[in-house]
Amino acid sequence: MMDSGSTTFELWRQRLRILRFRRLDQTSIRTHRALYQLRLNRSEILIAFLLPVAFNLLLLLSLDDVILLWRRILEFWVPRLDFNAGVKMQAFDVGLYDLWIPTVSAVGVLPTAATWWVTAITCVAIFLATYLIPKNAGLPMVYILRALVFIQTTALAYFAFIPATFPYALGEYVGNNLFMGVILIAAIPWLLGITYYLFDFSLFQKITLTALMIGFFLIATPMQYLLHVNVAARFSLLFMPICYLVLGLFMDMMALVALYSYGMSWRFKRF
Repeated sequence: MMDSGSTTFELWRQRLRILRFRRLDQTSIRTHRALYQLRLNRSEILIAFLLPVAFNLLLLLSLDDVILLWRRILEFWVPRLDFNAGVKMQAFDVGLYDLWIPTVSAVGVLPTAATWWVTAITCVAIFLATYLIPKNAGLPMVYILRALVFIQTTALAYFAFIPATFPYALGEYVGNNLFMGVILIAAIPWLLGITYYLFDFSLFQKITLTALMIGFFLIATPMQYLLHVNVAARFSLLFMPICYLVLGLFMDMMALVALYSYGMSWRFKRF
């Protein structure tokens, strides 16, 4: 009787273990890939190191072409945007030689009293409007709008009391951020090397995602900061902080996350 009872209990336990991985329609529930334990072999680790090196060497060899591309983009759009600016080159000391980066020689204007008051009234109106947004579905939008209002309010306070001490010239601002864009492009393969390359994607998929990210920022970076300088030169320096904090590095990180998520949606070799 004891043996029979033990056998029955063991059978029920095995059946319950199987049911844990069954849906209501009796199909299998596969383990989510976030719960898989990665078992890296030497070849995968080697690829995670060699691919970033290869992409960085390719960037170094084509750096003059990248700079030329950015200069051509700026030279094409600056006259058409018509905000009294030109394109020039700015030197950056990178140790062995000077790296010349294109920039925009524009002059930012301080906000007029009318611009300041219109912006202040708009911030108050947006902040009050957030209380009319339904809290359940609209809570993320409330947080986003209030964050934007907070950033712009700090800019309003700054230009209300010490506008003449604004420390950034538009030309240096564009040049510095394009230089940081080169660093970001060089860092992309290394970021993927410690994340995406460790998953069981094919070599073609890893190269494709890296090329997609780098290609995106090669085109988007000069356009992004051309937008910033256009806003600052056409409307006023009052909007520079929100351009930098919201449409600058934050936007770059969101683009990286979006492209990385797209790459992670591709089918694994093994899973």
